[in-house]
Amino acid sequence: MAKPKFFTPEPKMPTPEEHRTASLSWLRRVQPTLIDQWPADLAALSMPTTMVKIDVPAVWDGLCAGHDGKGIAAPLVALAAELDAAMGWNRKFVRLNSRSPKDAIWPFEVPATLSGKEAVSMLTGSMRVMDDLLEFRYVPEQPAYVCLRDWVYGFNTADEYRGFVKDRKLIAVTHYDYIHPWAGPADGGKALRSEIEQWFTSALLPVLHVDTVVFDIHVGRDSILLIEINPYGLSDPCHFGDYESVENARGYVEFAKPDALAA
Repeated sequence: MAKPKFFTPEPKMPTPEEHRTASLSWLRRVQPTLIDQWPADLAALSMPTTMVKIDVPAVWDGLCAGHDGKGIAAPLVALAAELDAAMGWNRKFVRLNSRSPKDAIWPFEVPATLSGKEAVSMLTGSMRVMDDLLEFRYVPEQPAYVCLRDWVYGFNTADEYRGFVKDRKLIAVTHYDYIHPWAGPADGGKALRSEIEQWFTSALLPVLHVDTVVFDIHVGRDSILLIEINPYGLSDPCHFGDYESVENARGYVEFAKPDALAA
């Protein structure tokens, strides 16, 4: 019988050795930005954070085991209880030391809670988190943590910005909020960029342990708060669209394009 013209080849899963090689490559790019790797002076620019170490093999096996008819797998129950104790019934923003579960927060606006069970539900419902946990599984020399970050009251996502640093120079800044796009202030962001530049030069740059990176900040009425740092080239360029535009930025701050505002 002749082979069909179009067919799907048999999938070939990577060996553990191949997966570890890929995960080590991933780790080399992201490790300097992991929250547990931040120098103390850098962490002082951000909100206080409690880190709970994850037993990645146990949690992963529990996830793969699924629901056994008697309840959620024991490692997940144990993690939820540990998070409950660490939260102390205080609202926390929940994320891994690598990324947040912002793709699994519905019906919530942000991944924040005061419940350990709800935190585990957010984390295990996130493809971003699951991707990273699988990477952590193959590089056990780098621990994975649930980071419980103090909730900042008055935090407005409309005041969140992303800066791009290349060779220790701030080359571009973009407004972050996709949900409520904004054309920007009348001066095109000139005063805002000046404020961010001053903060970057005086506060962030002296304690920054990586030369090329992306940082997220909240620009408040009286101060700037560091939210996180992320790998350059892997992080969303937001309103720039791509890194070529980031590296050729000419304006003060990039805001939503007219077609995005019309959508």
